[in-house]
Amino acid sequence: MQKRNRKAVSVNRVKVYLMFWIFLIIVFSTVIYIQMRKQAGLSLTIHSLNQQLTEASAEQQQLQQQIDSKTSDKSVEDYAHNNLGLVYPNEVIIYNDNYAGSGK
Repeated sequence: MQKRNRKAVSVNRVKVYLMFWIFLIIVFSTVIYIQMRKQAGLSLTIHSLNQQLTEASAEQQQLQQQIDSKTSDKSVEDYAHNNLGLVYPNEVIIYNDNYAGSGK
């Protein structure tokens, strides 16, 4: 009868060890699965942010070109001539007071 009890205790012990290892495998598998999902989500976020960075860089380059074109000497000079009355050397300006809305 002691042999039978020993075998029963031994079988129960094996069952407990087996259940413990199955539990550990399930826990580790779950943790690995969760980490893989997080990594996939982070990869998508990184991809999206890289795309936004590329778009922002292109926009910055375009804006810098606009600034450069507006602040060039030629651009400033043209604006002053056309809008602020800049007169070039050897340029003659003729005003006709009668032409501008005299109504006669």
